Amino acid sequence: MRKRDEEQIQLLHPEGKTAAKILKRRYDAIRKAILQEVDASREIAFIDLTERAPKRLSHFDGKTTWYITAVKLDLEARGELERFEQEGRQWVRRPAE
Repeated sequence: MRKRDEEQIQLLHPEGKTAAKILKRRYDAIRKAILQEVDASREIAFIDLTERAPKRLSHFDGKTTWYITAVKLDLEARGELERFEQEGRQWVRRPAE
C-alpha cells in the first residue's frame, strides 16, 4: 500500500480547534504508548510522558514529541485522558469512572 493510500484519522482537539489528520498506524502506535505509560503510573507529568512514551515504540518515522502532543490532545477530546495542573506542571491521567 502506498503511503498516500494508507488510512488516516482526523484528530480531535479538546477546545474544538481544527486538528491534523495523521496516519492511523501512527495514531495507534502513539495512543498505545501513551496509555501504557499513563496506566503504569496512574498519573504522569506531560514532560515525563514525552520522554518515556517514545521508548515504547519499536520504530517510529516521525517527530515523536509532536505526535505525542497531538494524540494526547485527541485522547483528552475523546474522554480517554484528563489533564490537570500540579506543582506548576501539566499532568494527565485516566478519568475516574
